[in-house]
Amino acid sequence: MDTMDVISTAEAIRYRMLLEHLPVGVLMIDNDVVTYANVSARKFTGGEVNGVVGRSVVDLIHPSYVDELFKLLGRAREWDVVEFKEMKLMNIDTGKVSDVEIGATGSKGGSVHLTIHDISSRKMLAREQLRAQIAEETNLQLQREIIERRKLMKELVNTEKFNKSIIDSSLDMIVATDIDYNINEFNKAAEHTFGYKRVEVLGKHISMLYSDRAEFAKVKTRIDSEGRVALDIVNRRKDKSLFISMLSASLLRNNDGEVIGAMGVSRDITTSRKAEEELRLSEERHRAIYDQAYIGIARIAKMGRFLLVNQRLSDMMGYTAEELYRKTFYELVLEKEVESSLQSWDDLLSGKLSNFSKEQTYVRSDGRHISANVTVSLVKDANEAPNYFVAVFEDVTERKENDRKLQDSLREKEVLLKEVHHRVKNNMQVISSILSLQSSYIDDEKALAMLRESQDRIKSMSFVHESLYQSDTLSEVNFAEYIRNIATNLYHSYGRPQGGIELIFDLEPVFINLDTSIPCGLIINELVSNALKYAFEGREKGRITIHLSRRSDKLLRMVVEDDGVGLPKDFDVETADSLGLQLVTALTTQVGGKLSIDISNGTKYVLDFNEQ
Repeated sequence: MDTMDVISTAEAIRYRMLLEHLPVGVLMIDNDVVTYANVSARKFTGGEVNGVVGRSVVDLIHPSYVDELFKLLGRAREWDVVEFKEMKLMNIDTGKVSDVEIGATGSKGGSVHLTIHDISSRKMLAREQLRAQIAEETNLQLQREIIERRKLMKELVNTEKFNKSIIDSSLDMIVATDIDYNINEFNKAAEHTFGYKRVEVLGKHISMLYSDRAEFAKVKTRIDSEGRVALDIVNRRKDKSLFISMLSASLLRNNDGEVIGAMGVSRDITTSRKAEEELRLSEERHRAIYDQAYIGIARIAKMGRFLLVNQRLSDMMGYTAEELYRKTFYELVLEKEVESSLQSWDDLLSGKLSNFSKEQTYVRSDGRHISANVTVSLVKDANEAPNYFVAVFEDVTERKENDRKLQDSLREKEVLLKEVHHRVKNNMQVISSILSLQSSYIDDEKALAMLRESQDRIKSMSFVHESLYQSDTLSEVNFAEYIRNIATNLYHSYGRPQGGIELIFDLEPVFINLDTSIPCGLIINELVSNALKYAFEGREKGRITIHLSRRSDKLLRMVVEDDGVGLPKDFDVETADSLGLQLVTALTTQVGGKLSIDISNGTKYVLDFNEQ
């Protein structure tokens, strides 16, 4: 071996040692298989040399980056130097994922040289710094740009224009000053917001942009003492109107650390602050409504514990809000009602119910029982999973007691009113009995007939009062039963029970009030008694039929017909001299009815009337 070979071998060994201990990872890939990995590469991928060499490169890369890695390898095999790409490596021993940058270079024979930079710490640091110091970093970057622009103003005109375009393209207002706080930079966003042109403000003191001197002094004091400031301030536009902005400002320094001015980045947040204030006021109003509502309101956890209650619920239950927060709702429910209450809440959780309302008995802190109507709804989260309950409690204890007293009072009045009807009916019977006694002293048949008719009329009215005091309701009369009683009484009164006259009823079950039933009863009394007296003279057999039906909601029809001898063809009920028929005409007018007569086959009276 000659001297050059020895030198070449030594150089190769030195190069391999250098490659082995480079701070960056190096992998050699041949046909997608690892043929070499240095120490740094093994830290990323795991295992000793034999544990990495011979493995497919797919085993070392995160699955989401496999396609991108093969593209990188393909370009490298075409003798293309591939710029670094961010990817993720998998540690074959621990499964740990590392953030890396991978660059590739092709070589003869188709093998690829991969260079790996660890960027995990850098990315983590960048994320943390981005969250915590984004405003400061923006200011520092702009400071560097402005300082560099001033130093190279004469030599680098193009660079100045570029920096100016960056500042002017910003959506935020950017204003810079010299050491005396005279404005020397005013970007487009500032022009738009403040209403000044750049030339109007350059060289003028920046306090002109503040609402007053005190507002500027507040910012200046902070910058002078701390070097930077971030706060909300009140600015003044050219038209004197005020607005709120969020300011992030700091001192500008040259390369020697000397202060050469100040620079601030701000954004008009008037609209957002107004929205926040409106939201705050809205929340306060809703909270006031919540706390001052006359009903109890609560937010309740899925396990039943109170999460939030208003003052009304605390007053209802006799506990403070803090005491209720340590309790579950079923601890307040009367023991015998707990099981049914829990079932309803379980049905809400299972989806069988969307909400429920029920009356329950609760036990106050002082042991008293209260009745409350509770309405409960289930609130779900963004994933449609049960989150919490909202319950509304209405204390109905006093109302139930008042209802009970009212029912007792109504029952007392019903008893009293029934007694009144009973006494009226008895008094009418007394009057009828007196007329009956009086008739025994009268020999005149005409006078006797008049007394009998009066008795029948009195009895027909007494039947109404008898029906009322025997009925469950005191406001309406069973009119079908009332008609049946009147007609049957007349049938017996005129001595027809064993006769050949047949009494037929076709009555629908109709209930009408007292004001309508009495005049209609008297009409039935007159028409049926006339038929019994006059329709069947000289006949042993005949038929009287009474119909009752409801034609509509208010309209009723009553028909009394017989198959007797009938009325004269020229008969007119309006001019009849009979007291009974005159009474029928007057009573028809009283109930607002219409009476028609058909004498084609016996006599048929049809009365259509409205319930009063």
